[in-house]
Amino acid sequence: MKLLKVSMAHFICIYVVSILPLTIQAQAGIKLGTSISSFYYTDTKLNPNLGYDIDLRPYLGYDVEWVQIGNQKPIILPFVGVYYNFQISNRFGLQPELNFSQKGVNFSQFDYERVIYKVKISYLEIPLSITYAFYHKEKFASELYLGGYCAFKLNATKKVALHNYKVEKTQIKNVRDAETGIQFGMNFKFKISEKYFLFDFRGFMGLSNVFYMPEDQPVLYFNTQETKITGFTITLGYEFK
Repeated sequence: MKLLKVSMAHFICIYVVSILPLTIQAQAGIKLGTSISSFYYTDTKLNPNLGYDIDLRPYLGYDVEWVQIGNQKPIILPFVGVYYNFQISNRFGLQPELNFSQKGVNFSQFDYERVIYKVKISYLEIPLSITYAFYHKEKFASELYLGGYCAFKLNATKKVALHNYKVEKTQIKNVRDAETGIQFGMNFKFKISEKYFLFDFRGFMGLSNVFYMPEDQPVLYFNTQETKITGFTITLGYEFK
């Protein structure tokens, strides 16, 4: 009986492997667009009466105190990616991607004087999503996304200028090498000349701390807030059959 169960298991494995290329359909595509992002903070232990609800000086340097108590703004940066969607059923698919994305925050202010302060982090991003095709017709289709991503830092810089001084660009050395998060969204596909063009809207929320404390940095508070990235991407794409 045990031998029979082993033989049946082998038979099932061979059968699944043999039909897999026939049952799974795949589409590849490319996307171009923008990433709109900013920071959010998950620790509330700092004392607002000290003058800083958010203290980024240990990470970005002392020049950030000019602007960090003001309102931060989203920063708009370029985004490009390629993807491969494996349709594992009529409705569900598995979609790995490889993206180049830039994320960060904008502290610039122009109300009383010219102050430019922008943080930009470039990532090589590897998302993996489950897709669900909730609408599919001959000329139009739409899918939902839900999944996660891992992003590997390529570069991190800040651009700073005060009053009439020129903008200075410097490296930020204490950004972590990797960042993880979740993503969710949807796309709309339009079929033109047997090919699909798509509009994609996707939100993301980082789960890991972007910065680490430099070893030589004096601690300004007993607690420093965890800084994470959130935002969304808007892209246009072209899908190859």
